[in-house]
Amino acid sequence: MPKVSVIVPSYNLGQYLPETLQSVLSQTFQDWECLIVENGSTDGSMNVVTSFCASDTRFVPVVFHENQGVAAARNKGLELSEGEYILFLDADDLIAPGYMEAAVKALDSDPSLNLVYGKAQRFGTETSWDLPAFSMDAMLARNCLYISCFFRRSDAVYFDPDFKTGFEDWDYWLTFLEQFEAPRVLCLEDTCFYYRTRRRSRNKGVTDTALEAIRRRLWEKHSALYSRYFCNPLETVEYKRLESSFRKASKWSLAWKLRLLYRRIFK
Repeated sequence: MPKVSVIVPSYNLGQYLPETLQSVLSQTFQDWECLIVENGSTDGSMNVVTSFCASDTRFVPVVFHENQGVAAARNKGLELSEGEYILFLDADDLIAPGYMEAAVKALDSDPSLNLVYGKAQRFGTETSWDLPAFSMDAMLARNCLYISCFFRRSDAVYFDPDFKTGFEDWDYWLTFLEQFEAPRVLCLEDTCFYYRTRRRSRNKGVTDTALEAIRRRLWEKHSALYSRYFCNPLETVEYKRLESSFRKASKWSLAWKLRLLYRRIFK
């Protein structure tokens, strides 16, 4: 049985998938399996999956012939995984060579730890990332954990397939964390995760109206957890979006006013 199971959902990201899988292959810790859940891609991603699985039997193909959504893909990978520790990794992101080794060492040495992750960087169309340090207060206001954190398979929960428009990872971590009276989360000192930003991503495309519905669903679903903590309104993702808009307005005040005027007249 492998020590670590890496679960990679793959849908039409064939141009990035080789680099992502290579970052798994380059780990200093080698006792792992990597389940690549090919989710009905139409861009030739399956050729990449076949190539890596043929070259190293630690890569395991899981094939959906039609797209089932990212929640179903991750859930299937989790269901078939055998490792003691779990790591979800999206098909366009990267992990640093020492991430797995450091996380395994931390979890092995401290059974009370529930979640281990490292510092992170963005790359691609955007490089800045206002990712706050983890606390339950911050976590309830906005998601401050990326999806690629390490945890014990015995603590695993499943993704909610009803979160189709985005933020399913936020819901996942809230479901995960509410298992524990006082969850213990460790952030490693090194940069371990590299998040690729693209112009087209589900979370960036979520409208304020859709975000309001997602927020309400999170509140209702995790009401017991929210009742144990106070959520600072100034840390919410909604406020951060508004804050960003005001920064843009002050920087390009005339252009911003003309844009708003255009919207009011023609839309």
